[in-house]
Amino acid sequence: MKRPGHAFILIPWHIGHWQDMTLRAVATTRRLRCLVTEDAGDARRQFAELRLDCSAKEFLEVPSRPRPAFLRRVLDRLRVEDVGMVSLGGVPCFMDPGGWLVRELRERGVPVRALAGASSLAAVLSLSGFDWIETPRGRAFSFVFFDEHGDQGAFQAAVGRAGEPVVVFIRKHAFALCLRGMRGLVGSRRITAFFDLTKNPREQYPYADWVRTMGCAAWLRRAARIRWREVADVSLLIHPDEE
Repeated sequence: MKRPGHAFILIPWHIGHWQDMTLRAVATTRRLRCLVTEDAGDARRQFAELRLDCSAKEFLEVPSRPRPAFLRRVLDRLRVEDVGMVSLGGVPCFMDPGGWLVRELRERGVPVRALAGASSLAAVLSLSGFDWIETPRGRAFSFVFFDEHGDQGAFQAAVGRAGEPVVVFIRKHAFALCLRGMRGLVGSRRITAFFDLTKNPREQYPYADWVRTMGCAAWLRRAARIRWREVADVSLLIHPDEE
């Protein structure tokens, strides 16, 4: 089978405010005719917000797990033209599906290129107040996603690393459950919560860029007073015990 001669391009999106889109991402998205995305309907809506004409574009919804038929479909397009992957929540293949597709394409010799862009993890690290470059050694951190329905072993192991910051991504409805799950592990370590980073407009996201730090017990009390229907995203950073 002939190897595709075109590139698969990973295109970052904004994480809340459309003006955070890069000029290169907009230009690349505008020229491509085929785009892989998690949700075609949401992609078309956000294209309209950015005034990007998508009437002649084809949107392919990437499965969360490997699908040979979908891979063949993408490879067929790559024999004709470049194909892009658009992640509508920041950088592709981080918290969105598609990593398996990148692996499969690279194994088949397809050039895979990534454009630099927004990441909610990078925003959390910037807002943390930590100096990540230290002399004579750098500061390490852990990252973990709290899955309330999955095995808690990896989550508990990460939270238990008391000597380093731990970033926890979490679904908003599992906020209190996550805190209860770590209560016996964090002790007196402080926890910073980041709400709706960069979200706009403020009328729609009243908790936009809301960052607060307190202990686990205090957060559990505070959680009952948060208007969760007005929150879109939340993440946590557990401080090390060395502070």
